[in-house]
Amino acid sequence: MKNKYSLSSNLILITFLIGIVNLFFYDYKSTQELVIFIAILITRYLLFILIKRRFEWSKYLLILIIIRSVYRLCVVVGDGDIHPVTKINLSLQALISILAFAILYIFPKMKEWINDRRKYLSATAVSNSRH
Repeated sequence: MKNKYSLSSNLILITFLIGIVNLFFYDYKSTQELVIFIAILITRYLLFILIKRRFEWSKYLLILIIIRSVYRLCVVVGDGDIHPVTKINLSLQALISILAFAILYIFPKMKEWINDRRKYLSATAVSNSRH
């Protein structure tokens, strides 16, 4: 995957835009909730920029965003007063964030592992055929 940073950063940008949509659907019970929500939005946008510029340590920020998304999804799903659009948007944010992480770090590691495995198996096959 040649352009994994671009694809992953665009996915994070989509989660940022979904967060802006949630701004209009979620009813904030306190100013603290609103401040945290805006801080998370800013963090998502910052993460978009960091991934786009290929900062390797952005994966730690992405992991924090994923943990926060999953936690928030668990809290909101059980609440009947929350608008259904908010629940769907939070689910999408969590899934897209996980996909962005997978594109950046899991898929390349799997590809590397598969390629190493193939090299090992082909080397074993060559050495066995000589005997």
